[in-house]
Amino acid sequence: MIRADGDALVMHAGERPYVVVGSGTLDLSSQALNLGAMDGMLQQLLPASAQDALREFGAVEHRLPPTESDAFTVVAAQGADDIWIEIRRRRRKPAVAPPAAPPVVEAAEAAHRAPVLQMTRTVRIEVPPRPRAARGPGIERLLRLAASRGASALFVISDTRPAIRVDGDIRPLEDEAPMTRADIELSVMELVPEAQHGAVGRGEATEWVADFADLGRVRCMTFTDHHGPSIVFHLIATRAATAEQLGLSREVQALASEAHGLVLVAGAHGAGKSTLLFALVDLVNRQRPDYVVTLERQIRLVHDNRTAIVSQREVRGGPAEGLSAARSVLREDPDVLVVDDLISPQMVPLLVEAASAALVLVSIPAPSTTEAVERFIELASVESRSGVQAALAETFRGAVAQVLLKKAGGGRVAAREVLLASAAVTRAIGDAVPGQLQVALEGGRKHGMVPLADAVVGLVQSGVVDVREAVRKSPDRARLLASLRREGIDTSVVEQLA
Repeated sequence: MIRADGDALVMHAGERPYVVVGSGTLDLSSQALNLGAMDGMLQQLLPASAQDALREFGAVEHRLPPTESDAFTVVAAQGADDIWIEIRRRRRKPAVAPPAAPPVVEAAEAAHRAPVLQMTRTVRIEVPPRPRAARGPGIERLLRLAASRGASALFVISDTRPAIRVDGDIRPLEDEAPMTRADIELSVMELVPEAQHGAVGRGEATEWVADFADLGRVRCMTFTDHHGPSIVFHLIATRAATAEQLGLSREVQALASEAHGLVLVAGAHGAGKSTLLFALVDLVNRQRPDYVVTLERQIRLVHDNRTAIVSQREVRGGPAEGLSAARSVLREDPDVLVVDDLISPQMVPLLVEAASAALVLVSIPAPSTTEAVERFIELASVESRSGVQAALAETFRGAVAQVLLKKAGGGRVAAREVLLASAAVTRAIGDAVPGQLQVALEGGRKHGMVPLADAVVGLVQSGVVDVREAVRKSPDRARLLASLRREGIDTSVVEQLA
C-alpha cells in the first residue's frame, strides 16, 4: 500500500487483495484469498483483546502503531464463513478518503453499543473495475538475479536480506533490502497453488514447483520460523546436463546402453544424484529408440522426446502409492524404468524382477556404491531378502556414487566412485560376506572400476581440490587419508579430522 501510495488495503475471503489508489485500485495478486489465509492475517494484525472482540461482536477496529508520517487502522469483520479486512491509511496531510466501509465497533466501546450482526455473505467496498497489477513484490526479479549469478537456490527470509547459494555457499545479496513479513506473505499468496492456500494460511510448510518465463521450473518451499514466514527457491536446470558436460567416463556412459539390468546412482543429499541420473536418461533419450518411464516425487526437469519417448510421472503419497505406480508402469512394458529416489521399500523385489527384461535406473541415498548395494538389499522385507539378493546378483550392472567438492579456484567438481558387474562383484553380492564387495571394488581397477578414494586423490594431486576440502567431504576419511599418504601427499593439516 505504501509503495503504491494507496489509501487502503482491502482483503476479502474469496476475492483478490487490492489497494485503493485515488479513484481506482491495484490488484496485489492473481489468486483469491481463502479463509485459512485470512484467519492467519487476523492473528498477525490484531492483538488478543481485539481478536476476542471480533469473535464476540463480529467486527472490530484496531489502530496499528503509527509511523513517522502516517497512521494505520485495521478494520475487520468476520462471519461464520466470511472474513473481510481493510487497513486504512491516515496521512498527516489531507488525502482522498478511501471508499466507505461497513460500520464497525471499537473494541473498547463494543460493550456499550448495539451488537454488530455477523455477515451473511459479502461485505465489501464498491469500486470501479481494477486494473492488473505487477506480480508479487520483486520475487521474479530476485530469481532472475539469482540465476544470473549462477545460484542454485534463493532464500527469502522475513526481515532478512535475501541470499543465494552459489557453489554450495550462502551469499547475501548486499544491494537488496530485507523483505518484510507482509512482502513475503503477499509473494506466497501470489505463487502458491490454490489447493495449498489453506496450509499456507495455517503457517504449515508447503512445497510445489512453479514455472517462470525464461527461467524454467523452480521448486518453491515455504515455512515459518522464529523470523516469520519464509520461502526457499531451488532453481532447476531447464535442460538435462549431458554426459559430456558432467565428464562421465566411458564406463559410466556404457551403463546407459545396457539392454536390461539394474543400475544404482548413489550419493548424499545435495550431491547431485538427480543430475547424474538424468544425464543417463538424456543419453538413453539421444541414443536409443526406446520407451522410457520415470517415477519422480516431483517433476523438476522435463525431458523432450528425441530418439526415445520419455513419459515422466509424479508419484504422490506414501509407499503404497509408489508400489502401485511401479506396478502400473510395468504393465506398459517400458524398455527403461527410472526411479528418482527409491520411493517405496516394497518396490525393491518388483524392480529386481523388472531388471531381467528392462534397464532399471534407481537413485538411492548412500555415500558409496557398496553401501548403495547393501541398502538396496536391506530395504527388502526379511522374508524376500534372500530372493532379492540372488536376483540382484544376476541383474546388477553397476553403481555410481558421487561427492561434490569445492574447487580451489572456485566452483565445484564431482568425484565419482564406479562399481561394475564383474564376476567378483556379482559373487560378492550373492554371498553377502561383509567387506567382500569393497574388496571386489578395490580389485576391479583393471575393469574400469574406480574407488572413491582414488577419484578424490586424483583431484588433490592435480591441485583442483584442496586436501582439507577432500577430507572434510569424504564419507570414509580413514581410507582417504591412507590413500593420500601412499601418494606422498602431506596430510598433517587434516589429521585431526580423521
